[in-house]
Amino acid sequence: MANVRERKAIAAKLSLMKAIGKILREKSYSKLSINLVSEESGVDKAFIYRHYESFEGLLKSYIEKQDHWLANLKEITEEPIANHRQFMKDLLTDQFMGVYGNEEFQQFLVWELGDKSGFTAQVSVQREILAKPIFEQCRPVLQDYRIDLNVIYAWFSAGIYFLILHKEVSTFCEYDFTKKQDVDEFLKTLHWMIDVLFDKLEADKKLEQIAVKAFEKGLSLEDVAEVTGLSHSKVRALVHSF
Repeated sequence: MANVRERKAIAAKLSLMKAIGKILREKSYSKLSINLVSEESGVDKAFIYRHYESFEGLLKSYIEKQDHWLANLKEITEEPIANHRQFMKDLLTDQFMGVYGNEEFQQFLVWELGDKSGFTAQVSVQREILAKPIFEQCRPVLQDYRIDLNVIYAWFSAGIYFLILHKEVSTFCEYDFTKKQDVDEFLKTLHWMIDVLFDKLEADKKLEQIAVKAFEKGLSLEDVAEVTGLSHSKVRALVHSF
């Protein structure tokens, strides 16, 4: 059980985190300073230096607690991806809803884009390191097309970040992302696009299996290519791989 000193330290740290969040929400990351955070939280600067070594150390601690990906990636990467279609839907939906409902993290994203000193880049690198097991599992999924699935993840993720950050400015392509019905429409369409991607992948795999079976039944390479619509070189590669 924590003693009085430990409880006070926990309460002070909580006050610091709340103060940083309030400044981000009501002002901006450019207004963050140790003096303002100390004043807003009622926590002496000496406490910050004693427990975090520096103001930058305090901010790093705050970011690690608020960052949507840092908070979830370790858990996400513990299990291998069994179903890439469902994994992609769940991951991107969770990303959208997690960022959409966290104004403080939205401010951090703006901060990250405008950070000239590179402080937030450390967090970006940490995210990439934590996500590496996901990247490695996704890379081979579309290798037959010479496409990296991680690039598609990058497009979707970047779009999610931008649309959420832009929602207070104006509509985008006539959609108002401050409204639930437009958010629902976005997520429905996102899932549809993922289904289209993986439906094509599965359909092409089935077509390849049909081509191999047709060849095994006695059709010539030329006939298999004509029936399936696959190129001669593709059919040749398929039948020689079995």
